[in-house]
Amino acid sequence: MTNAERARQLGRSLAEDMSWGWRSFITNSIAGSPLCPRALRYAILRMRGFDVRTPKIKWRCTFTGSRDISIGVGTSVNVWCYFEAVAPIRIGEDCHIAMFVTLITSSHGVGPGGVDHAPRSAPITIGDRCWLGAHVTVLPGVTIGDDVIVAAGGVVTRDLPSGGVYGGVPARLIRTLDETPAMLAAAG
Repeated sequence: MTNAERARQLGRSLAEDMSWGWRSFITNSIAGSPLCPRALRYAILRMRGFDVRTPKIKWRCTFTGSRDISIGVGTSVNVWCYFEAVAPIRIGEDCHIAMFVTLITSSHGVGPGGVDHAPRSAPITIGDRCWLGAHVTVLPGVTIGDDVIVAAGGVVTRDLPSGGVYGGVPARLIRTLDETPAMLAAAG
C-alpha cells in the first residue's frame, strides 16, 4: 500500500469517527443530559431516526450501534440504561424499564481455538406490559413475551414466555402471573 493510499484510508477513517462522534454526542451527551427536558430528549431521539413513541425516557441513557431501536407508546425508561443496537431492539407498549438495564445485541462466538473475533449479532424483542427490574441484562437473540416481569439483577439468556415472573442468573421462571399470593401460600 502506498503512502497516498494510507493517507486516503486514514482520512476516511477519521471522517467516519468524527461523524460517529458527533451523532453520539448529540444522542448521548445533549439528549442524555439531566438538564435536557424530556420533551426535547424525545424530539432529538426522533430527529436522530429512533422509532421512539414515548417521551418518558430519562437522562443518562446511552444508545450505541444503529438507530434501529423501537420503543412503544407509554413505555418508560429510567436513568442509566444502555441500548447496544448492533441488531434491532424492539420494546413494546406500556413497559417499565428500570435503571441500569442493559440490552446487548452483539457477541463473539467461542470455539476450540478460544474466542472467535468475528462479531455476531441478533435482535432483542420485548413484548407489551413488561417490567425489567434494576440492573437486568438482556443478551442477543432474546424474545421476552407480553406481561413478563424480570426481577432486579436478572440475566436473560433465552426467550421468556408470556405471563411470568423470572429472576436469577440465568433468568428462570419463578411463578406465573395467574398464580395469586393465596395460591402460592397454599402450595407451600
